Amino acid sequence: SDVENDEGQWKEALAGATGVVSTLGAFGNNKFMYKVCGLYNIKVLHAAKEAGVDRFSFISVHDFAFPGGWQAQNFLLRGYFQGKRDAEAEMAKLFHEKGVALRPGFVYGTRHAGNVNIPLGMVGAPIEAVINRLPRGLADIPIVGCAFVPPVSVDSVAKAALMAVLDPEVAGGPMNVWDIQKY
Repeated sequence: SDVENDEGQWKEALAGATGVVSTLGAFGNNKFMYKVCGLYNIKVLHAAKEAGVDRFSFISVHDFAFPGGWQAQNFLLRGYFQGKRDAEAEMAKLFHEKGVALRPGFVYGTRHAGNVNIPLGMVGAPIEAVINRLPRGLADIPIVGCAFVPPVSVDSVAKAALMAVLDPEVAGGPMNVWDIQKY
């Protein structure tokens, strides 16, 4: 749905809500990606805060080990990465320890593209199993480390996102892929 035009519906949907999970994200040109990944998520964050929502979880993106950090990632999918980071920063301001930014890398499951189902798990699950047998520190190696960030199932991401809003024991702040895998 069109996030810009549905604010009245958000307020109605958020009435009485105790937690919100935002899965907003998109690919396209940089302006479009920033709008969806950043600005729209920020609108949802503010609407949730105004409605008195207590906990918020947000599907962000893994912090890949590129020299120069997030700025270096911005040459690839600049709007996507910057939007996610800006939304994370706004969530931290608004929800403090009751906001969780899930940071998966490659998320696999069945991708529905029109009438075609693409079973990404056929690739993602075996890669996840292999990478999880390697030393975790390999993911911290600049540039090549991104190849050692394990994929994670959409089911694990969904469970982690829900637990982030349902379980007060889940710590606020970023949740890395290895913690997401525990779900």
